[in-house]
Amino acid sequence: MKDGHMGARKFWQQHLPVLKYHNPAIPMIINRHDQNDKHPLLTIYFRTKPVDDTTTTTTIQPATSHTNLSPAQPPAPHERTVAIDMKSKHSTNILAEFLAATSAVAVQPSKEDILEMQHFEALNRQSNLDRERVRQLMAEKKKEEDMLKRARAAGGMAEEEEE
Repeated sequence: MKDGHMGARKFWQQHLPVLKYHNPAIPMIINRHDQNDKHPLLTIYFRTKPVDDTTTTTTIQPATSHTNLSPAQPPAPHERTVAIDMKSKHSTNILAEFLAATSAVAVQPSKEDILEMQHFEALNRQSNLDRERVRQLMAEKKKEEDMLKRARAAGGMAEEEEE
């Protein structure tokens, strides 16, 4: 992507799904656009005070948009915003800024998660070995077939009869 938008793209492809998974109650809206001259901007909304249920006004949250239909809304009176300019930044740096701005703590994997990841890594290593073994078997089979074709084309059957 040109003009420093790759970090933003990687952030919403790799990190945002994880953030959404671990924080399902927090609304997260993506507004994509095709105007590379605009800076990719991450706007985070914070409530400055708890809102009473009796005074809560229902605001309709815009849906995620791929065609610039959901620009960042102005903050409500009880909200403040923090904007992170993502232009020309790596996705991990954007995540670090996000975590710092929100005072969020990264979820550490549990022992079961670690064991499961190790199991999948072992399966991946084994599948790579199996893939290489099958590739070698296929190459040997192709080599034998090619050798038989050349022998038949050269009249190899006639030479065997002369012996």
